[in-house]
Amino acid sequence: MNTDPAATPGAPPPAHTDQPNWAAFTRVAVIAAIVGWALFVVAGIANLGAAEGEAAKSAAKSRFMVGYLSGFTYWASLPLGAMALLMIRYVCKTSWGLLLTRPFEAATRTLPLLVVLWLPLAATVAFKDDKTHQAEFSPYWWSHSHHTEVPHPDLNPHAQDHPGDKREQTVKTGQLAMKKRIEERHEEEEKEIREAQYGFLSPMGYIAVGGVLFLIWGVMIGLLNKWGKETSEATDPAVVDRGLEKLQNISGPGLIVFAITTTASASQWVMSLEPGWSSTMFPVIFAVNQFLTCFAFCLSLFLLVAGRPPFAGHMRPKFQLDMATLMLVFTLFWSYTSFSQFMLVWIGNLPEEIPFYLKRSNYDGGRSGWWYVSAALIALHFALPFLLLLFRNIKMHPVRLRVVAVYLCLICAVDVVWWIAPSAQGHGFPAWLIDVGAVLGVGGVWGLFFIYQLRQRPLFPDNQAFLLPEGHHHDHH
Repeated sequence: MNTDPAATPGAPPPAHTDQPNWAAFTRVAVIAAIVGWALFVVAGIANLGAAEGEAAKSAAKSRFMVGYLSGFTYWASLPLGAMALLMIRYVCKTSWGLLLTRPFEAATRTLPLLVVLWLPLAATVAFKDDKTHQAEFSPYWWSHSHHTEVPHPDLNPHAQDHPGDKREQTVKTGQLAMKKRIEERHEEEEKEIREAQYGFLSPMGYIAVGGVLFLIWGVMIGLLNKWGKETSEATDPAVVDRGLEKLQNISGPGLIVFAITTTASASQWVMSLEPGWSSTMFPVIFAVNQFLTCFAFCLSLFLLVAGRPPFAGHMRPKFQLDMATLMLVFTLFWSYTSFSQFMLVWIGNLPEEIPFYLKRSNYDGGRSGWWYVSAALIALHFALPFLLLLFRNIKMHPVRLRVVAVYLCLICAVDVVWWIAPSAQGHGFPAWLIDVGAVLGVGGVWGLFFIYQLRQRPLFPDNQAFLLPEGHHHDHH
């Protein structure tokens, strides 16, 4: 992609002299927004039109917001992941953190847009149809006045009356016990809906928790950007030191707050889509996916400008190698946590947790489309990037490394859709097109706002170059 200012006559001048021309990126974001929202609407309406029966039409209405939730959750990874990576940068004083400071800061300042994008979700959860008294477009089962029926495997209730193979009889007995436990759990949840109208999983709880989370994140991001701007604009070394110390002091506790708030958002926004689904490992996977998505996105952007001023005078091969290695570490951490979750569910053999994986494998007795996505994630989210990032000639080559980073951004989006989309009931229509449209549409809007924020500050805080190994020397150090 050409970022040469001369290649785009008539484009508005960059806000700062070290800024490249972002016109090409702006065009890509506009196209993604138009194509994405058009696909989202057309596929959603087609899915609704293909639905037959009251239950299928109700599920098709809900499918709109399930797809929208996929797009929202994926792009929320950027500001939230950037906030955490920015705090890690100030705590650990890393070279990669300093070089990626501006993309991280710009990503965090897109949080107000995410608040606006969250409002349709809150509205569909809170408002009910006057006639049916149902939150028909809500993606969450708990926001409906009656529990959505979840299909079970077609089991023979009289299996024990026909003794045959002992192993088969044991399996059927176990399946019947699992079905009974799931039904009991559903009854418990319906009772919770009736009696706990203001609990964590309720419309009021959704709005209240979401409001508190955005308020906490907004305060932390506001302080990181305010003090970061003051520090990078200071000319007195003593002021720079004091600024960095303040940022370090807030970042340590801030990472603990990030862990707590991420657990709440992962539980309410995603994990509650599945009745009875609970996993202590999922919030970790949720956070790691945010780290990997944000880091890969910012790294791919940085590699476009790393060879030109102001970075050309500061870059060392070691910095790029460190960034590629860190991306490999995030990939391995995602693989470790994802496998651990699967292993724990398998070992625990708990009826309320097993349906999460059944829906994504062979829930109806045969391999569904999600089974192939599950298998593909193992190969494409773990094995392939793991192998690619082992090679030094890929990690040290800007173009090759950028391709791997963009690829990881795409596969992380598939992972987010894999979390969310199978929770919705389908009826034959390729409803995954709604998810693709939502990811593209939300991404286009987010990209436009991100580029605007990135242009507001110089790309590199020169007065902190002394933090780079073999970088410029600071008189005070």
